[in-house]
Amino acid sequence: MEISFFNIFQFIVIGLAVGFVGGFLGMGGGAIIIPLLHYWAFPAMHISPEVIVHLSFGTSLAVIIPTSLSSSWAHARAGNVNWRVVWLLAVPGILGSFLGSTLTALLKGPLLTSLFGSLLIILSVQILLQEKGPEESGGHSSPKPLPTLIIGLLVGVFSGFFGVGGGVIAIPLMVRFLGIPIHRAVGISIAFAFFAALVGTGGYIINGFGNSHLPRYALGYVHTPGWVLAGIPSIFLAQWGAKLAHKARPPLLHRAFAVLLMIVGIRMLF
Repeated sequence: MEISFFNIFQFIVIGLAVGFVGGFLGMGGGAIIIPLLHYWAFPAMHISPEVIVHLSFGTSLAVIIPTSLSSSWAHARAGNVNWRVVWLLAVPGILGSFLGSTLTALLKGPLLTSLFGSLLIILSVQILLQEKGPEESGGHSSPKPLPTLIIGLLVGVFSGFFGVGGGVIAIPLMVRFLGIPIHRAVGISIAFAFFAALVGTGGYIINGFGNSHLPRYALGYVHTPGWVLAGIPSIFLAQWGAKLAHKARPPLLHRAFAVLLMIVGIRMLF
């Protein structure tokens, strides 16, 4: 199955979108890339329905690797990344991410689609509620090790299972239970997403290896050309999104994004 110029255009657009969202919201961008792959890019390539959901999840995590690396660098330069917290999250998160990606490989596509649709609806509500005063929560950024390790494990499993960076639950958990201010939680979340995405991608590659329904050039449940074509532009937009997030958090853009996620979530759920 050859890749057309339109397919190349699709992946570049996806990379630009996921890069900006990842940098601006402190999330890996999986909430954007998975629906775009599942309903737009992969159907245009006539990917088999047997693997389209798993391939979307695996490719999403693969694209999050360069996106999170780029945006975390920008957040670190702005002073919003506490590397001690990142390492405490990453150690159990690596294990959790691999377990999550392995569990996903055992489930059927329709069930995963419904679960992800529910996730997008919850995410949209969380973003809308966050707009009511995110800067008022949290007061320090040196939490205790044990709760940080537990949160890292939970977020890792979540990230690997759904093919996302994990910021959707990492940020509110860090703010609520670790007392980390929202702007630092965003930076820490996207830095942690790099490690979770790296290991989770490995899990999708291993668990999808040898599947007869996979398209040409696929590496397990990762579409290699899509990974490269979307990953490269995501690096540059992630930098811009992170800089914009450091300067301001426009409520209108957040609400519009939340509404979009809710519409897509309802579509995937039903």
